[in-house]
Amino acid sequence: MNKILKAGLIILNILTFTQAAVFAQVDQIKFDKQTYKLSNPDSKTKNFDYLLKDENIGNWHTKIQLTNFPDLTNATEAAAEFAHKIQEETKGASVLLYPDAAMVGYLNYPADKEYYEYNTAVYQPAKTKGLDRFLYAKRFYASELGGQEEARKKAIDFAEKNNKKYMEMVNKEAPKYKVD
Repeated sequence: MNKILKAGLIILNILTFTQAAVFAQVDQIKFDKQTYKLSNPDSKTKNFDYLLKDENIGNWHTKIQLTNFPDLTNATEAAAEFAHKIQEETKGASVLLYPDAAMVGYLNYPADKEYYEYNTAVYQPAKTKGLDRFLYAKRFYASELGGQEEARKKAIDFAEKNNKKYMEMVNKEAPKYKVD
């Protein structure tokens, strides 16, 4: 009986380890000539943030985010729903939806306008279940740029000059990185 119990525990440990290994993510992502390090490897929500050296989730300037949505199956619909959600949550947000590519580019900000944030995201089929979203984000802080109006102008200027570049880069890099 003791041998059966030990064998059962060994099998349980192997299954637990194997299941955990499925959700392991790469430690870093190289994007736009910079290296982003995984900041939350133990994410239970399958939402992984990659930040530059010396930045943290509470204070960052650029970030990559990989998220799995196991219940979603249609990338075009997911991108459209995400664009709609952004517009609902941030009145005045600028949102560009590219349904054929399942991509969204947008500028948003919190209610206090502490920063303005440029984002571009693409949805793609996950390896095993649902959809993955690859997102690039860049923040422009009012406190660093001489106020809210300057931060807004910098974010808009960045988006106007770089939206096509980052959408192409995100679209090219996203297939290399899968959440599950």
